[in-house]
Amino acid sequence: MSELSLTIYQAEDQESFARLVEDVHAEFGFKYNAQLDADLDDPESHYPFILLVKWGSSVVGSAALTEPRTGAVTLKRMYLRPSLRGLGWGRRLLEGVTERAVMDGCEQIQLDTTTRQTGARRLYEKSGFKLICQDGETLVYSKGLRPST
Repeated sequence: MSELSLTIYQAEDQESFARLVEDVHAEFGFKYNAQLDADLDDPESHYPFILLVKWGSSVVGSAALTEPRTGAVTLKRMYLRPSLRGLGWGRRLLEGVTERAVMDGCEQIQLDTTTRQTGARRLYEKSGFKLICQDGETLVYSKGLRPST
C-alpha cells in the first residue's frame, strides 16, 4: 500500500497535477479558462518550484511558487483532495513553499483565493497571512517573511 509523501514536481507528474487542479476547480464551481489555466500543460515553465503531496504516483496535493520579483513571491495552485483536508497536509505544503521562499531571499509571500474556499482561508489566516484586498469573490493575502542570513 502506498503512503503519502511530500515531493518536488517532476515532468511525469504533469497529467496528475493538472487533474488535481481541474477536479478541485470543479468542486468549487470554477470552469476551465484557457488563459488562466495555460500553466497546466507545462507547469515548470510557469513555476520554478512546485511541491506535491503524492500517494503512489498520484498527485493529491500541490503548491507552486512564481519566480521571485522585488523580494516577493506568489503562491499558486495550492490544492488538496477533499479526503486530505484537515489532516495537516495543507500546513505541510504551506510550510514547504514558505521555507523555499525564505531560502530564495523573499521578504513577502502573496496569494489569492476566493470567498468559496473557507478551509483554505482559515489555513492561510492561522499561518499568519493577512487579507490585503478583496475584489468581488477574489481575496488577496500577504505574509511578511524573514529571509535567512
